[in-house]
Amino acid sequence: MKSRYVNWSSEDIYQTWDFIGAGVIYNRERKKLSQCPHGNATQEYCHECGIYPEDKRQDNFPAMNYAYPLFSEPDEEKIARVCEETSCTVVYNLQDDTYYLALTGGGMDLSQSFALAYIIADGCIAWDMLDYIYISGAFSVSEEEYQIILKEMERQLSISIDNHKAKLKKVREQLKK
Repeated sequence: MKSRYVNWSSEDIYQTWDFIGAGVIYNRERKKLSQCPHGNATQEYCHECGIYPEDKRQDNFPAMNYAYPLFSEPDEEKIARVCEETSCTVVYNLQDDTYYLALTGGGMDLSQSFALAYIIADGCIAWDMLDYIYISGAFSVSEEEYQIILKEMERQLSISIDNHKAKLKKVREQLKK
């Protein structure tokens, strides 16, 4: 799978990367906090509401030193969904003007979470990732999300098979010449 090594703990990381997912989630949490009925609207958190903007922001920073390119520019809603529904976040490289996915955790096979993040952000799974998705049951996603992933894999693999069959037919025609 195409990836890019990134040292997220580098001192100059903010010169080349913008942590879009962390910012979107933080701003959404701050907005919720501004409507706190417990008098904490101007505070940093509210225990009663269970709103902790800084914790949510920290939870959406990359944890593993790789970034995986997206094919499109996700809108704020897609970015929030990626952060809230998967083990990924969205980051933006200022030098190459590209959005990427990055893991916010590790320690187990998160290929299903990556696949779901790609479906949310790009509408499909990265082609070179299809062979690496765990398919023996829902592992890092819910059963419903697992079914979404399987259906998208089926759609994309069918396209690939059809394309390969067409190419094979052309190759065979050339061999007959």
